[in-house]
Amino acid sequence: MMNSLLSRNVVELLDLPNEIILAIMNKVKPQALLLSSIIGIGNNRLELLVFDKCHSIDVTSDYSGSPHRTLITRFFFNVMPRICNSIQSLTINLAHICYLDHITKLIDDNSLSNFIHLKIMTGRLYDNTGTRYTSYYYDNEFHHYPLFSTVPQLFYLNDLLAEKLVLFIHCSPFMRSIVSFEYDHDCALSVPSSDKGLFFTQSPHLTHVSITLRQFHDCVCLLNQLGSQLHSFSVSIVHVRLDENNSISQLTSIFCPNLKYLTMTIYRNILHYEQCILPLLQRLSNVEHLTLLLTVSVKGSGPDHFIDGFDLKRDIILYMPQLRQLNFHIRSILRQAPHIESDTICQSFVKYEQSIDCALDYFNNKYGQCQIYSLPFIGNRLDFISNRFPLFDVKNRFSNVTILLLFDDVKSFETVFFERISRALPRLQTLEVINQLEQEEKIKTTINIIEFHHLSLLILHDIHVNYAEQFLCQSRLPCLVELIIRDDALSTIIDQNQQQAKDNCSKVETLQIVEPWIEPTNVHLNFFPRLHSKIVDQS
Repeated sequence: MMNSLLSRNVVELLDLPNEIILAIMNKVKPQALLLSSIIGIGNNRLELLVFDKCHSIDVTSDYSGSPHRTLITRFFFNVMPRICNSIQSLTINLAHICYLDHITKLIDDNSLSNFIHLKIMTGRLYDNTGTRYTSYYYDNEFHHYPLFSTVPQLFYLNDLLAEKLVLFIHCSPFMRSIVSFEYDHDCALSVPSSDKGLFFTQSPHLTHVSITLRQFHDCVCLLNQLGSQLHSFSVSIVHVRLDENNSISQLTSIFCPNLKYLTMTIYRNILHYEQCILPLLQRLSNVEHLTLLLTVSVKGSGPDHFIDGFDLKRDIILYMPQLRQLNFHIRSILRQAPHIESDTICQSFVKYEQSIDCALDYFNNKYGQCQIYSLPFIGNRLDFISNRFPLFDVKNRFSNVTILLLFDDVKSFETVFFERISRALPRLQTLEVINQLEQEEKIKTTINIIEFHHLSLLILHDIHVNYAEQFLCQSRLPCLVELIIRDDALSTIIDQNQQQAKDNCSKVETLQIVEPWIEPTNVHLNFFPRLHSKIVDQS
């Protein structure tokens, strides 16, 4: 569409009524390309029409191999300085920070008075295709811990990039007027301690923050620094540890009287829930809308029972007298867990004025887990789902799930199970399978191929080879760009040399071979042409 617009003669566009021109403009994505094509060409009518498109700008589709790289560069150097007064919201990649530094030298202090929202993405896109990738590295440190969530791995900036980002946040004029700040949820940041200055030192109007932090201590520091100016806070935390930087002692100084909206996401098992998370939540007494997406582990000093409605009432709700809405998905894990019925857990929510459900599961590794969740289901991720989890229902309550970790050491996953997943989770993008049990029902034909329309990352580490065959040979994966797979399973797939497997592997741009961890050889590269061309391009 961009090319078709550029190919139109300006005179031809001028012959059209405004509503037709606007309809054509609305089809151009991203809008930065439209602005770069129109602003500065000397036609006042078109410029006036396109200025209405300047309020919200997103340039995150930019990548090194983009055919529109020149237009994006022109946007920052020639167009954006002219439209700064109109921009209210800007979404950029981290690499664009240097462009913003350049722009600040060309504009006056009042040019950003309307600028209120900034979102920064890491821009982790494949060079040739612009596809966003997930598995920056596959961390095996916790992979053999029972029921310990490991995917998707979060990305950490190197020291140089982290320093540039912190310097931008500390000093850039773009930070002075913002009310809302978002940072890439797949990239975890560290917050400097207060003795090194405030993190948002130039943002006195900042009230809404959405961010992912490396440590629990970073969250405590940020809440202490923002204090009364904070109105909405959405935070994901990677590690919750008890012995870090006196964070427990700093909990008592948190004072956020204007914080009304809080979302807390922690998918890596919380080892000190009662010592860290509960005291923090209990300090935020004015919260009116609370969302909790948590995984609580018995390892360490966690609770000695599955978390239920009585716990939420006693430990959280009673400390938030202004609370009007509570959404949650909490997965608690116990070793040697006593067998109880789901009705027992559900009874603890009888007095809650909302719909709630739960799922209990017990595994041969001596662990049990309980998942409690409000309805409608608000998460996009499910971990350690077995054959026994109520994943399939007529209401499609989990249809928004994009990340799924399947685990079962009691029963194998059969083909019909995956067929139902493909229908129940139409938006699924990331899938890990952990099951070393051989499938009982072997497929004899490939007539009914299962299709996962949006699956881009597939992890087949702790598996029986049947599951590699299931996905690579007997499924259609048109969007697969990242594959993590054990060496023996991949060797079996390559030896079989099936066309469906070749098709599924044809777009893979990241291949990690595990058990043992090895670099791809020529044999592998012949099966993954995109990977081969990527290596050639880099040489």
